Amino acid sequence: MRLFAKLGIIVISTLLLTACFGEDYDFTPPDVTLMNHTEYTDTDELTAVNIEWDSDKLYTKKTNDIFSVANDQKTLVYHIGQEVRIVFVTQDFAIRKLNAYFMKDGIKTEIEVDGEVFNMPNEKGKYIIVLHLLADSGTVEYVGNVLIE
Repeated sequence: MRLFAKLGIIVISTLLLTACFGEDYDFTPPDVTLMNHTEYTDTDELTAVNIEWDSDKLYTKKTNDIFSVANDQKTLVYHIGQEVRIVFVTQDFAIRKLNAYFMKDGIKTEIEVDGEVFNMPNEKGKYIIVLHLLADSGTVEYVGNVLIE
């Protein structure tokens, strides 16, 4: 009887340990949202337009006219100078560099990204935001359509 008890414990332990190895991890390029810190927390997603990501397999995407794609996106509304945090939905990578710029009327304005936080422009108007992520797994460029009130 003891033999059956020991054998049962070994079988159950083996099944429990092998279940831990069955997890499925997502190594695809991360989705990005912008989170504002106003009277209520809201998030807005940016669209990935250019991807060169190599993790469990190679992910590539090339968009020739990123500004056209950005203009087709939902308009994200923010206030002048509003602080915004960049949030990666999954983060199975190390960030090497994160930079961004706004385009308005063909004029490119670089913005300072401090960690994963930046401020919206100080002038009202319609902008295209371009966010560039350089990570240990590759690069991804994101775009969005922003209205500053």
